[in-house]
Order: sequence, then structure tokens, then C-alpha cells
Amino acid sequence: MDKERSAQRPLIRLPNATAQRGVSLLEVLVAVLVLAIGVLGAVAMQISALRYNASAAYTTQASFLAYDMLDRMRANVDHLPSYVTNVNTPCAAGNPGGSILATDQQDFAHAVSCLLPGGYGSVAVQGNNATVTIGWSEERILAGGGTTEFVISSMIRGDL
Repeated sequence: MDKERSAQRPLIRLPNATAQRGVSLLEVLVAVLVLAIGVLGAVAMQISALRYNASAAYTTQASFLAYDMLDRMRANVDHLPSYVTNVNTPCAAGNPGGSILATDQQDFAHAVSCLLPGGYGSVAVQGNNATVTIGWSEERILAGGGTTEFVISSMIRGDL
């Protein structure tokens, strides 16, 4: 009986798993798609890292400028009330000052306006307290980024 059945039906051979060689075009397409998405993600991360790095550099620069101005005020404490100033001008070469106070103010104005994009700043003095505010534009980093400000206050005493 087995011989009769085998004679009536042809044997269907299933492909052996070892018989397939190579990769199909669909598998290659999926692999390339996954790779492209990964590369795009890595590029987006690099761009974000560059933006955050630039923002951190501007914050660091503003911090240096503010602390520099406070140190200059501590060194010239006799003229503390005269340090009140506002900086909101574009970058321009400074003229050498005639006094320590004038030089300090010109150096501060030049540094704020030239080292920071759209830089502006102010120094306020009330008694022995001094507040230095420095701001800059974040539009180079992010479109419509607005402005960022660094503000520091310190008590400055001349009687220590």
C-alpha cells in the first residue's frame, strides 16, 4: 500500500535551511533603513552637543567678566559708587582711560559687547553691595533662542 500511495502522489521536497544562500533584497533594505536612522540620531546628538557647548562657553565667559569687574571694584574701593554703568553698545575699539575707574569701565564695556553675541551688561552699586548683570543673545545657537543673563551680587568692603 505504501508503494501505491507513493506512486500516486509525487513527493514534495521542502527546501533545506542550508540550501538558501545570500540575503534577500528586503533584508538589506531593512538593515540600511535601521543604519540610516541610527546615523541621523547620532548627527542630531552631535548638533545638540555643539549647541549646549556654545551656550556653556558664553555662560563661562560672562562669569569671568562679572568676577573680573567685581575684583576691579574691590581693588579700587574708594571709587565704588562711580562704577555704576550700563553697556548696550555694539563692539568697538575702546579708548585708553585716563584713570583706573575709566579703564575698568571701558574694559568691561569692550569685553561684554565684543566677546558675547549681542552682549549687554550693567553694574549697580548700593552701599557696599555691587551687582553685575551680563546678558547675551542665544539666537546663534537656537533660532528664536532669546537672551540669557548672568547676574552676580557681592558685598564689597573697604575697611577690612
